[in-house]
Amino acid sequence: MTAKTNCGTNGAECGCRGGLTPTASAESGVVVLKFGGSVLTCERDVAVVAQEIQRHIKLGQKVVAVVSALDGTTDRLISQAAHFGPAPDEAATALLLSTGELASAALLGLALSQQGTRAQVFTPAQVNLLTAGEPQDSLAIWVDRDFILGRLKHVECVVVPGFVGVDEFGATTLLGRGGSDLTALFLAKNLGAACRLVKDVDGLYDRDPAKNVGARRYGAASYETALKLSGTVGAIVQSKAVNYAKEHGLKFEVGAIGRVEATIVGGEVDEFVAAGERVAALV
Repeated sequence: MTAKTNCGTNGAECGCRGGLTPTASAESGVVVLKFGGSVLTCERDVAVVAQEIQRHIKLGQKVVAVVSALDGTTDRLISQAAHFGPAPDEAATALLLSTGELASAALLGLALSQQGTRAQVFTPAQVNLLTAGEPQDSLAIWVDRDFILGRLKHVECVVVPGFVGVDEFGATTLLGRGGSDLTALFLAKNLGAACRLVKDVDGLYDRDPAKNVGARRYGAASYETALKLSGTVGAIVQSKAVNYAKEHGLKFEVGAIGRVEATIVGGEVDEFVAAGERVAALV
């Protein structure tokens, strides 16, 4: 398997779509929805996520769903790996940790099938999500865009595990802790799709809203603000993912299940939203 890049400047060589914006992708009807462990706390939540996907489908969108492992799964797997020494083999550990996301994707596929949604689940290897770098902290460099878009002509939703990729030799790799955010943004960029990171809060706040009654929600946030917030305890978005979006000028949303309002990341200035006020969504 030969490593390629589709994040460079020459789309003809790398397979990029020439830097399509999220707004353009919204018009094309493709949206990447990322669901993290904060909204996938148990098997029952998987059905809720499936319903959220169906909500977008009813709006006329085709969905690429990126999922994290169920809450607590990755920590449990890390603890299991630790039984084999303080510094267990990185490649084997990456393979072990990937099973959390693979299981989550399969569960979502079952839930979508049960509710009658036409969907297919693919592994990172099946969509050729290639990476380069360290086994547990790689960078995504290429994905088979045509394969995914081709399948979306026949189904309503494609499900892909987040956080996980494969290297040029086919070995399982990881995109760093919180890497499902990066998976979603990487796919959005290369599919020409809008992107919404679905969290357990309705956007980015200047302070933790669970601990601060006066916390203010951003209707729009610059990449710099998102990066600052990603460096705090309990960060909502992976800093590596924000840097990727900034590098490629990719706007994205951070929002909650069933909520129209969200924070749009990628503007030049920050804008706070008054309580109850809505901001026009990208997706």
